[in-house]
Amino acid sequence: RGTDIGSAINSMIATTVEAMYALSEENRFLEVTYANGDKEVLYFKDFSSGAMIESVVRRAKKLALKRYIGRGEKGIMADDLLTAVREEFKENEDLPNTTNPDDWAKIAGKKGERIVYVKPLMGETKEKLRSVERVVNTGQYL
Repeated sequence: RGTDIGSAINSMIATTVEAMYALSEENRFLEVTYANGDKEVLYFKDFSSGAMIESVVRRAKKLALKRYIGRGEKGIMADDLLTAVREEFKENEDLPNTTNPDDWAKIAGKKGERIVYVKPLMGETKEKLRSVERVVNTGQYL
């Protein structure tokens, strides 16, 4: 039985790591423009830290505890970890201070070319989805 638990834990870790470090549309964080005109997309993984991982685990534990209190289901589930990753990324979407792009070069570990502009990307996918929601029903005119 211990092997089953170990396999489940390893599977949850792998799933969570994949969600955090995937080069997916929803993980796009910033687009930086360098002085030479080149642009680069930075992902949340580029700003990952032990503190961020600790926060994901803390959030997952909190979700599991709420579920246990509400429904009596014990233990952390993969969905708890994935939800925690999304919540952590959402909380950090306001992180960039675009007034000082040079600071982002230091934080992101990019050396050489100077960053002249930082554009947050988190809301872009949401904006694309929201544009469909803006259809206004004008009702009937008499």
